[in-house]
Amino acid sequence: MCKKLEKFWNSLDRAVVVNKRELVLGVTACTLAGVLMGMLLSPRKTVTIGSNNGSNNTGNSPGLTTGDEAEDDSSDEEAQED
Repeated sequence: MCKKLEKFWNSLDRAVVVNKRELVLGVTACTLAGVLMGMLLSPRKTVTIGSNNGSNNTGNSPGLTTGDEAEDDSSDEEAQED
């Protein structure tokens, strides 16, 4: 096995002409393989996107107002008092 590896290692010394397209494809494949291996071998396995604060925004519920609506409601109350 060691002799085969040495023979292969020594065969890498010769010059080879590579097209630019093949070079770009090789670099891209190695980069994507590295990213994939990094994801699989990383200690962090869970990913959370967003704050996950439990708001579950599914629409405006009755009785709940946003900041802009709260300001509008207070001006309506003042107008009714006059």
